[in-house]
Amino acid sequence: MTSPKPVQKRPLLVAVLLIYGVLGVWYSLVVPPFETPDEPFHYAFARHLAQGNGLPVQRPDEEGPWAQEGSQAPLYYMLTGLLTSAIDQSDYAALATRNPRANIGDPLYPGNKNFMLYSGASHAMRGANLALHVGRWFSLLLGGLTVYFTWATARLALPNRPELAAVSALFAALIPQFLFLSASFSNDNLIIAASAATLYWLARLLVQSRTRTIRASEWLVLGCLLGMAALSKLHGLGLFGLAVLCGLWITWRRRDWLLPLRALAPVAVPALIIAGWWYWRNYTLYGDWLGIQHLLEINGQRAKSLNWSGLWGELRGLRYSFWGLFGWFNIPLPTWVYAVFDGMVVLGIVGQVSQLAPMLNKVRVGSLDNHWASWETRSTYSGVVLGLLAAWIVLSLGLLAY
Repeated sequence: MTSPKPVQKRPLLVAVLLIYGVLGVWYSLVVPPFETPDEPFHYAFARHLAQGNGLPVQRPDEEGPWAQEGSQAPLYYMLTGLLTSAIDQSDYAALATRNPRANIGDPLYPGNKNFMLYSGASHAMRGANLALHVGRWFSLLLGGLTVYFTWATARLALPNRPELAAVSALFAALIPQFLFLSASFSNDNLIIAASAATLYWLARLLVQSRTRTIRASEWLVLGCLLGMAALSKLHGLGLFGLAVLCGLWITWRRRDWLLPLRALAPVAVPALIIAGWWYWRNYTLYGDWLGIQHLLEINGQRAKSLNWSGLWGELRGLRYSFWGLFGWFNIPLPTWVYAVFDGMVVLGIVGQVSQLAPMLNKVRVGSLDNHWASWETRSTYSGVVLGLLAAWIVLSLGLLAY
């Protein structure tokens, strides 16, 4: 495998990152303070840490300014708290005045779309507003990492088609919701970046294992990435299952039946060191490793269990919010935009399925082995991504079931 070239020799990637950066900074400046979902709660958590306090202890009968976000894994808030600790944020209450007539969560509701009362006013870039934007710009850097690792994973899958890797990165960078989220103060940006980095590393391990044994240091990197993902958000735990599947695949491919034993410590030890303490804290405080039950007591549970009809409604909402649903989930894009994005997804599925035809033909004529390596390399990207998507959906549906 050829060594990667310096970034400056990759003009397509640089162009994609520049486009993303310009649009992302524009989003961060034009979206009023705290007019992205849960942004005041994410900010309040980080502000609490920036003031020198420890992690919040959640009590259902005593909700803090961070609301349900105080139950989230803390890595994003620790980092943003550190970045904003030198900023005087004493004017936070004046900046974050809620609109009592805001209609949020449903774009079909009439009335005010603004969550904050003074969203139409201009705000000087100082105090709490400056701290908020420092967090937004840190989120933009994390989004840039997501774009980069999207490109890098596509390069592994399509080593002879650098233009397609750039198109993959550009497509991810230009999804309206991705730009909107990346320009917001939200821990989602860290878990997305950590997931993208882990996806890339798993794809790299799969590709490298075709020709050589995976080194202990490479398993160690995987453990660090998994630990960071697990300390970013509970959804990061879904990556562990995906990592196990990749490890089993490498074991089978190389017929190295002791590989799981050799890889266990390099992967598990750094993951436990990085994230294990927080899950132990949950257990000692709440009697729940994940802290989910305590989170649900604060955030509220469903009045009735989720049925198939309700699940379809959730999936429809997921579709809209994946492509673009601004404000507090109450400002949609024009209907035709969703149709265009859906059409692109259909084309992508058709293109991927068409890749199976040469392999099936090789099966028919009995020469599968010669074709397998080429097909596997091209399928690494989509296979790993689909595996993560499946793991993420299983975990998310488990949470929705409440």
